[in-house]
Amino acid sequence: MWQWQDIVLTSINFGFIITVIPAVLRNYQLKEAKSQSLSMYLATAILLSVMAYVFFTLDMLLSCISTAGTGIMWFILTYQKVIYSK
Repeated sequence: MWQWQDIVLTSINFGFIITVIPAVLRNYQLKEAKSQSLSMYLATAILLSVMAYVFFTLDMLLSCISTAGTGIMWFILTYQKVIYSK
């Protein structure tokens, strides 16, 4: 059975994913990524990956997957920042 904390954290992370989608799409359409610094994108992506691993070790599978998804979105933003800044 899922813990209530797992469900709450999963819901929050899916909310984060939904809020990042417009930024990813805007960057893709305009072929630019001016909004934040590369270090902020990269640090956020790495820290979310660490959080996903921690959730995995706590057997919070839903939180692990949703946090990994949020991390992937931030890695996409990082990639866009590198590619579109050239």
